[in-house]
Amino acid sequence: MGHVLVVGSVNVDRIVRIARPLGAGGRVSVLGAHWRCGGGGFATGAALLALGHRVSLVATLSADAAGEACRAVLAQLGFDLRYLAASEAPTVPLEIFVDPAGERTIVAPAASEARRLTTLPALAADLAYINVRRAEAGVLDALAGRCRVVAQVPLEAGERRPAEALIASASDHAFALGEGAFDHARRIGGDGLKVLVATDGARPVHLSEAHGRMQVPLAPVELPEGGPRDSTGAGDVFAAGFIDGCLRGEPYAACAQRGSEIAARFLADRKALWGDAALALDMSLRSAAGP
Repeated sequence: MGHVLVVGSVNVDRIVRIARPLGAGGRVSVLGAHWRCGGGGFATGAALLALGHRVSLVATLSADAAGEACRAVLAQLGFDLRYLAASEAPTVPLEIFVDPAGERTIVAPAASEARRLTTLPALAADLAYINVRRAEAGVLDALAGRCRVVAQVPLEAGERRPAEALIASASDHAFALGEGAFDHARRIGGDGLKVLVATDGARPVHLSEAHGRMQVPLAPVELPEGGPRDSTGAGDVFAAGFIDGCLRGEPYAACAQRGSEIAARFLADRKALWGDAALALDMSLRSAAGP
């Protein structure tokens, strides 16, 4: 299998289940809450490990008790943690509100949103996956020159992500998915960009290439009986499935189908990909991070 350098976030998430979707001026009942490890780097990397790949992680965790609890989970799952930096800043959990339909609203601390990637290890990997909000341009240019790169489209205007493939969520980005989408994406991904992959919730995945566009139907999801669905992390797991297809030498449409299949497995049963190690930490994270 492949060796993937994953550059992204690892967080302590507080998952809050609410009785109905959030709305301005409303009042919402909380049905329950629990803690777990999260973040795009964690979610994609954990899924890649479950698919049999090696994963070296570039991220930052607090050195406090909550951060150490997450570090222990990462080690148990099999991440290469040589490039996981420790921060003296205390852990500030992300608040993730999940409504009965499984849709989530994320409230993130401003400090974590402001981080900028300034350096990367000189590591020989088969593929690098980039999922950070801000990065120094030269760092990513150099990376794209030495290995294949798949990257998430950054949320901030003006950020570039030199890559072979860009992945975007239609709910997070304003550009249209029709005519002109690939040209727009190439301004972000550079001349080496080959494909833009855009997920669109429960609708088909959009693929845009220089020679045309197509849609890839989603794999069916067999939801477990009882309990509301939680879609948090599904997009990150889709990215893992897409990368798995790339490492197998599949065409991009097949890679997108693979991403959809892995995301469907995840939505049906998180433990199928992450096991108990990433999910059974509620009590330890509660005691470490506080109420």
